Amino acid sequence: MNQFFWNNYRRLEKEVLALSEYIHISDDQLQVYSSRISDLLVRTAIEFESLAKVLYYDNGGVKPEDRDLYFDTDCMGLLESKWLLSKKTIFVNTPYFYFTEFANTTLTPLHNTFKRRKSASKWQRAYHAVKHDRIHNLKKGNVFNLINALGALYILNIYYRNASFSMVADKDASNVDWGLGSEIFSVKVCPESGGASSDHIYVKKADYDECIYLVKHTDKTAQAFIDVMIRVNKQINDQAVYDTTQTIETKLRTGELTAEVWKEKAQEIFNEKNSAAMKRVLEKEKFSIHKAITSLEFEAVLNTQQF
Repeated sequence: MNQFFWNNYRRLEKEVLALSEYIHISDDQLQVYSSRISDLLVRTAIEFESLAKVLYYDNGGVKPEDRDLYFDTDCMGLLESKWLLSKKTIFVNTPYFYFTEFANTTLTPLHNTFKRRKSASKWQRAYHAVKHDRIHNLKKGNVFNLINALGALYILNIYYRNASFSMVADKDASNVDWGLGSEIFSVKVCPESGGASSDHIYVKKADYDECIYLVKHTDKTAQAFIDVMIRVNKQINDQAVYDTTQTIETKLRTGELTAEVWKEKAQEIFNEKNSAAMKRVLEKEKFSIHKAITSLEFEAVLNTQQF
């Protein structure tokens, strides 16, 4: 992957971090503004526009025939439809910023970036205002808008890089640095949550849409587990059906059940036989189940709304 955009991002990030040498960046300093901050905001937003257009074309976008390509409604609109970027969440965790409020440490900087004018995100509106009339809009070139613009650019870079991580240590991928090279931000990650069930490789959690990365069992090892459980469940069901049929036939012959009521008792008998069959089959298959479980491996993949 070409490192051009990431290198540009890192240069901007270092310049933003340098502001902390002169500004105590905390909850009550978000409205601090200056020409320097305005410069950084404009440069960050221009970089964002450029990368949005690259991602647009990389993901099937085409240039409009009768007008210019818009980075917001066109480019971000397409990416929003594919990846639901407006909900993707990042965290501010640099020791050089002193935020304590949740709203300032947990950001969704791509919210409404696919809209225009008054409906666009606050940092986008600030960018256009500062770019076109800096003298009258200098206050909009502030710390709040700069950090959110930088966070938006950070997320686009993550999606452009599209990195995946194999052989991660555990369901939380605790051996991965989730800053992914940033000194300011880290991404929200969904830990693996029992994804290898009897019929699903991955099961979505409630905050699935907010996560930028998903930790999951690898498709290969998850499918191997699923195959074992399908076989085991079929054995249990087949055995329970057979035992239920035999029991009903026996009770009908002996008169314990009559033809008029046996259907009413069938489910009750099946439940009893299913419980017994489960115990027997699980005991018989315990080694193959244990092997499938212990063979499960973890990986971390970018959340492109693939599940």
